[in-house]
Amino acid sequence: MPAGVWTDEVLDRMRQKGDGAGDAAITEIYELGRQDDVRQALRGFDKNSEALPATLPPRLQDYFEATSVLPQWADPALIERGRALLGRYEALIVATLLCSSLPLCYGCGDGAEVLARSQRLTSGVYRRLMETSQFVVDVLDDGGLGPRGHGLRSAQKIRLLHATMRYHVSRQDDWNRAWGLPVNQEDLAGTLMSFSIVIPRGLARLGVDLPRQDRDAFFHVWRVVGHVLGVDQQLNPPAFDDGADLFDTILKRQQKPSQAGITLTKAILDFIREVLPGPAFAGAGPTLIRHLAGDKAADLVNVPAADYTKTALDAGSVMNFGYGKTGDTAPLVAKAASELGLAVFKNGLRLTNKGRRYEWQVPTGLTEPA
Repeated sequence: MPAGVWTDEVLDRMRQKGDGAGDAAITEIYELGRQDDVRQALRGFDKNSEALPATLPPRLQDYFEATSVLPQWADPALIERGRALLGRYEALIVATLLCSSLPLCYGCGDGAEVLARSQRLTSGVYRRLMETSQFVVDVLDDGGLGPRGHGLRSAQKIRLLHATMRYHVSRQDDWNRAWGLPVNQEDLAGTLMSFSIVIPRGLARLGVDLPRQDRDAFFHVWRVVGHVLGVDQQLNPPAFDDGADLFDTILKRQQKPSQAGITLTKAILDFIREVLPGPAFAGAGPTLIRHLAGDKAADLVNVPAADYTKTALDAGSVMNFGYGKTGDTAPLVAKAASELGLAVFKNGLRLTNKGRRYEWQVPTGLTEPA
């Protein structure tokens, strides 16, 4: 859909829409009483090339087979160009994800309510942060969306996870229908744009001004991922500028304070303090979130005021040595973000999963009582 047509009427309708393929597969699972099949599917066959178990229920088998094929409009050259940005800016991409993409999503109060009902908001949030970081790496890794890559399979599993959340949360007594269907299409689109739009914007805030061709290729990668995730084609536009317009429209509609968003964001701040220990980084979390997401978004989720580290960031912002062009010398504005991104992989995995690759799981709050 061209920019400017994402009206309240259209997006209100999208708040009541789920995902036919994913929802059908999960409904069949629970009707057959085969919940363990979901858990096994989330844990098993990581790579695209791995054969699906022949024992999967029919609709789940059909789901994996149908969503294993990339759309005809997927451009291999654009995918390769877009995913190559990970090799150049991995640490900054991860830091932007943690300090801008996620806080902006948590500031959308109705959508944050789903997370509050689908997991414990302590250690469960830590796991989600690492799962999300790993998902980005899976998608942008060399060949991540190819025949032997992790990215497409990870997107398929996340789509199933979303359907599982819809199935359970929509049946909970305390779910307010005014919030929309859990994990609805508007929230899915906003989350997708928090990768494809917010990460390039965040890189620019850190001194990396991507060439338009790189930015558009990065957007294309996530548009392909959005297709695999089941994002409605009306909310998965082909051009960056249209995606930016859609994302900004969703933020205007959905941003509001909520206890769920505040709790989720506090977990990010706690996580950053753990992976960046010591007084030198004591204010890195609030400073980076306010620098990358903006004060308005930070205030919605009760992020403390930036401290003395903001002075260093502001000083660095006028000393951009052409990081995006040379790739050699990072400006001071990016140092704290770079340290955080590197620490997520060095310390975050050690703290939360003992350095092992994450296996997707149904969130703790959605598991059936024994």
